[in-house]
Amino acid sequence: MNIRKKVIFAVMALAIPSSWADIPESSVPVAAVSAVKGAWPRAGFIEWDASGSGKLYEAEFKINGFEFDVKVTPEGKIVRVKEEIAVSSLPEPVRAAALKPYPGGRIREADKVTQGELIRYKVEVMDNLDDYDILLTPDGTILYICLLYTSPSP
Repeated sequence: MNIRKKVIFAVMALAIPSSWADIPESSVPVAAVSAVKGAWPRAGFIEWDASGSGKLYEAEFKINGFEFDVKVTPEGKIVRVKEEIAVSSLPEPVRAAALKPYPGGRIREADKVTQGELIRYKVEVMDNLDDYDILLTPDGTILYICLLYTSPSP
């Protein structure tokens, strides 16, 4: 690698926001750590990040192979939980609505997102050519569809 590429790489590495880097649990307020560990005592290792402007902390962990992403305030208030769930545990209206636009498609992954009293489901649907992320309400109302991947044409 020539010197110019090394300098560009070093500048880019320094420009990455520190909020993208993991932080040690000892740097997270005790109330935030206690709230997450109290709500999910089987969490095991928790990866911590400062979220946004440092007003929230993000805890990422797994339980029984399912991923959890929890946002918590420094005071210990849990404000958002995104948990991976088994596709088989999706409410039927959510499953049916997600697959309706894609006959022959299948749901690859499912997440339940809870923010206060608001519950949403995020599913990844795969059909013959494309992958989509779909956000739905518990009654199956589609809020948005995002194309993730399109297979190249032959």
